[in-house]
Formats: sequence, structure tokens, C-alpha cells
Amino acid sequence: MYTKIAPITINTKKKAGGAAEIFIAEPTPAREQLAGKLFILIEVEARKNDAQKIIDFIVSDINENYYQNDKLMLREKIEALKIENIFETVLVKTNKNLIDFLAEEKIILSPKSINATIGIIFGNELHFSNIGSNQALLLYKEETDSKYKMINVEKSEDAKDSSGDNLNFKKLFSSIISGEMPAKSYFIFANEALSEYLFNQELIEIITKLAPLGAAEQIKHTLFKINAYIPFMGIIIKNNFNHEEPENIEEYRQVEASRSISEQKDSNLTATAEKTEQILTPASVVNTRRVSGFCVRILKKINPFRLIGKLFKLIFKKKEHAANIPTTTLDRTALSAETSKNTSKIKKILLIILALALLAFLINLGIQKIRTKNTEQTQENKNYEEVIKQKESQIESYLLYNDENSAKGILKELKSYLDSIPEDKKAKIENYNELLAKYNDQMSQVQHITKVDQLKIVADFSAIGSDLNIENIMLIGDKVYAADNSQKAIYRLNSKDNISAVISSEQIKSYLKYPTANKDGLIYYLDENQVVVLNPKDEKLAINKMALTEGQNLIGLYNYTDKLYALDKAKNQLYRYVLTGSEYPKAEPRLKSKLDASDVTYFTIDNEAGAEIGTMYFLKSSGEVKKFYAGIEDNKFTIDSIEPKITGATMIKVLTDIYILDPANKRLAVFTRKGKTKKQYQSEQLAKLKDFSVDEKSKKAYLLSDNIVYELPL
Repeated sequence: MYTKIAPITINTKKKAGGAAEIFIAEPTPAREQLAGKLFILIEVEARKNDAQKIIDFIVSDINENYYQNDKLMLREKIEALKIENIFETVLVKTNKNLIDFLAEEKIILSPKSINATIGIIFGNELHFSNIGSNQALLLYKEETDSKYKMINVEKSEDAKDSSGDNLNFKKLFSSIISGEMPAKSYFIFANEALSEYLFNQELIEIITKLAPLGAAEQIKHTLFKINAYIPFMGIIIKNNFNHEEPENIEEYRQVEASRSISEQKDSNLTATAEKTEQILTPASVVNTRRVSGFCVRILKKINPFRLIGKLFKLIFKKKEHAANIPTTTLDRTALSAETSKNTSKIKKILLIILALALLAFLINLGIQKIRTKNTEQTQENKNYEEVIKQKESQIESYLLYNDENSAKGILKELKSYLDSIPEDKKAKIENYNELLAKYNDQMSQVQHITKVDQLKIVADFSAIGSDLNIENIMLIGDKVYAADNSQKAIYRLNSKDNISAVISSEQIKSYLKYPTANKDGLIYYLDENQVVVLNPKDEKLAINKMALTEGQNLIGLYNYTDKLYALDKAKNQLYRYVLTGSEYPKAEPRLKSKLDASDVTYFTIDNEAGAEIGTMYFLKSSGEVKKFYAGIEDNKFTIDSIEPKITGATMIKVLTDIYILDPANKRLAVFTRKGKTKKQYQSEQLAKLKDFSVDEKSKKAYLLSDNIVYELPL
């Protein structure tokens, strides 16, 4: 344990016009290691019975909500989930529960009637919330000082609000002070009466000299003599420095006296031992302690490196002959030759030694550089890993509290960070693949991505012919109608019995695009400047001509209230066509606001019963959606940006939700009517997405990929 704690309670039962209590939790050792120790010091000014009810409720509610909190078990897995965060959520819940309790018990109480301190001791960390007149006092001593100082840690502008006019039950316990207890310090939480006496030097000495329990008892004894009627309440918290403290003043004085005597005895024993050793040691025996001490003193006075340098100079110093040494006169030529020969050998030896030394130095230098570089790379890789883990822990914490916006922000930062890491360094980061997999999982969770491994096949048109190229589909009951532009034909396949048929006409000019159906089940296809109509009942085709405009470039076709709508990209205008006889003679513009249709790939009209019926939606390849109602753009409407980003959206459909087809990412994205991300469906089977249809009643979508129609559960 890092800390010790003890309560001080004097005359609390004699309190008139209210109740007071100190609660210190006694969790199991395992629970305390995981969550710390809860303490509460509380006074309530009210009718005695009501005050006691309130105190009992607050103590019970906080104790249960804190120690039974599910998030405590997640702390080992989520580094970013801190004790203070859990403590804060518990206090918020208690504020709400207290309001409900007061209403249920019909107790009328002002927030100013409560003086309370609620805190958690976790290791050497302290987290507490204080309201009313209770004092939070820190008793500490700096290394340069001999005396302890006492300060009120709540003497700040923020703390003043806790007892001001703005105090209400919704924010009763809202301000939390957190931090580590300084070394050799004490925290004293006290009611107003006790705090007035704590600055007494005698009481400070009691707190600093005794263990908390002993100090509490000594303070009780002292204060009871001063006043036997005023309620005193306090809690002493002290750092535990792994040594036992005396429990009372007499024991403290005995300990100090024993310590002084012990130190004096140790000094005398050391001197006696040295004298005894000197007397008993035989004359012939070397005293190793003295010898070693002598050697150490000599080495301190002599610099061995200086001696080596002098020795080196002496070896290579030119020798001089003394005057009194007899010399023999030699032949000058022979002497010169011999001297030159010896000098040459010495030079060669010295050059070899010098070269070897230089080589060894360079090798050592290279090795050191490699080691330094490897160390730097290892540290750099470790830094990469730590940053990634930290951000993933933050994301996990936000997801735990359903804060998707904050999680998305951190995910965006993490993506940029991952992209900034060079590819050659990614392979050297420990557990990089696992970290990347976790990032992808978190991204999927935030972006509501569902990956479907196996989709059910509803219809396979490749069975009809291998040369088919199905472009779009329309589902009417159990029948799937698929258009093939290359064959200028419509294929019908019954999903139950696989019976197929080919529907065609020589009047089809080029293609069969943008199928749309009316309420009677008739299917309309755009074919250049005409509309091909398929009646599923008799499977016959009819041709209706459309009015032409100069340079038109029509995309999309939609049947709304038995009138056809088509977008002319060249004129940035949506036209309405009304059938007259067997043709559509007039194109009526419907947009009043300006639309840039250059990047529009598809449009649809809200045909669902409701306030927004008739609303037009225009899809751009980037996934951006423009919304128009009665021809006027709704500038406030936006679609959430999703990951992976939409790069080639091709279709949009609006039912209860908004559906967007994104072939580039093998995806069907679903949004709410307000443009908020709801779901993303991805599958590797959707490699060649072309079209889709949705049946919200059966909660199924049908997707055309290549020549196969798949069923997707929604």
C-alpha cells in the first residue's frame, strides 16, 4: 500500500439540526488494487431523520456504483481508461440519482445544506470532489525546510463556485481535483470546525510524527479537552514509506531515544572492533584492509595514464652516452650503413603498428556507428509502436463511451501517422501487422462496416449464355429482369425454378438503361431519345418517343406519379416528361436552384409517403449528394464522410434510408435521411458491381455483380 488513512470523529452524534458521517470503504485486496479505496466525509443540514436518509443514500449509491462499475474490469485492457474518468461518471450518476431520491422521498433540500468530500485513493494518486465548507489541506515539507507547511489546495476561483449561487443538484459533484500525493506529504480533509484548529503547531507535530491511527486518537484526545460539544470531523491520509511509525507520543519519544542510543553504540562498537583487530593481529600477518586502503590512496595521488605516457617517451627517447664510458672508434661507413639499416627496420615496424592501430580505430569507429544507428532505429521503431498503441487505446476509450466523433478524429490522426511511416520501417516495427489489424477493426467499428464473406446467389445469368453482359436488374416478385445492352435484350429469370426467357424487339436502338417502375409494375428503360416499356404480365415491349432538345445528354430515368424524369447534364437541368398518347412531347424544367451536373452520376426522387415526398437527390462520383425540394436546393443537407472514401459512386436510391452503390470499394453504403452513417456492407464477391435493388420489408438487398445477382441481408 502507498498510503494510510484514518478518520477523526468527535461529537458527531451531538450535531443539532442535521447529521454527519465519515465512510471509508473496506474493499477486498484484489478490488482495492484494481479500484483503490473510496472515502466520504459528509454533513447535511436538515431535519435529523432526513439528513441521515440522505447521507445513507449517497454513501450506498456511490459505493455500489463505483465498485460494481463494469469499466473497472476493462482498465487492464484499455490504457486510456483512467480511474478519474470512472470516478467522474459515478459522480454524475449519483447527482441524477440523488435528484430522483429527493423527489421520491419528498425531501426539500438546498444544495448549500450539504458539506461533503468524496474521494478515491488509488496507489499514490488522489482524486476527490469537494462541496460546501469542508477543507482540503495539504501538509508538506520541502527538502530545504525543517518545518512542515500547510496549504488549502482548494483556494482557487474554480473552487469558490462549489458553494456559490450557481450550485445545483445536477452539478453537485462536478469539480474533481486529481494528482499524485507529493513525497513525504499528508492530506487532511476536515469540516469547518476541525480546520480552525489544525493550524495549531502541536496538532501538526502529532500528524507528522505519528501513524494516522495514532495521530487521529491523539487529536481526538486533545480536541475533546478543548471543546466537548462541537462536532469535529476529518480524515488523515499519509504516504506509506515502508516503515512503521509510532502510534503515540510516548512511543515516538522512546523510538527517538532508542535511535540515538543505537547510533552511539554503533560508533563505539566500530572503534572497539578496530582496536581489537589491531591487538589480535600477529606481527607476521599482512593487514589486507590497511594494504587495500593504502593502494587506493596511492592510486588517487598517481595518475596511471600520465605514467604510461612518460614511459612511452622514455622508450622512444634518443639515448645519450655518459662521458666516462669508454668508446671504440668504428669505421664511419660501416657504422652509417648499420645505423641506416636499423633505422629503416624500426620505421617499418612503427609504420605497421601505426597502420594496425589506425585500422583498429577505424573498425571500432565503424562498429560504434553501426551500434548507434541500430540503437536509434530500435528506439525509433519503439516510438512508432508506442504512438500507435497510445492512439488505439484512446480510440477504444472513446468507443467505450459511444463517442464516435472523437474516435473518428483520433482515427484520422492515426491514419495520417501510419501513412507517414516509410514502408521499409513498417516491417521493422514489432507487432505492426497486429497493430494494423486492430486499426482496421476500429475503423470498421466506427464506420459501421460489415464484411460479408458469403453471399447467397439469387440468379446466375451466365447459365443462359456465357457471352451475356448484364447491365442492370429489376425485381418484380420472384422474377428478375436483366438488361443486356450488347444483345439489345431483356432476360427474365425466375429465382425459384430458374426458368428463363428472352424479351427483345427490333425497335430497340442502342441500349436499355436506368430501369424504373411505376406502381402498376411497368418497367421503363431509356434508349437514346425513346423509352422502352416492359409489361411483366405479358412480357411485351412498347416504345414511346421523347421530346429532343439540342445537344442533350440524358442520364438517369425515374418514374414519379406516372411521369418520367430525366437529367440533362449538358443543361444542368432536370426535366419532367408527361405521356401523351404514345410519346412524351414536351420536356418541362423542374429545378429552380442552380445545379452543377458535370460530376453527377445518378439521381432519384423520394417516392415514400411522408413530408419529404418528391424530394430530388443528385449523386456525384465523390459520394456528395445534392438535395432539392420543390426545385430549390437544401444547402444544409450533407452526407457523412466515410472511410474508405467514396471515389466512384454510381447509384443512389432513397427509401426509408439512403442507399449509395460504391463499386470501387465493393460496397453498399447506407445512410439515414439526415445523412448520418448507418451501415456499410462490403464483400469480395462484389468485384464487378453494376446495379442493386432494395426490399426493406424483407430487409434484403439484391446486388448485380458481373452476371450474378446476390442477396444481402440488411
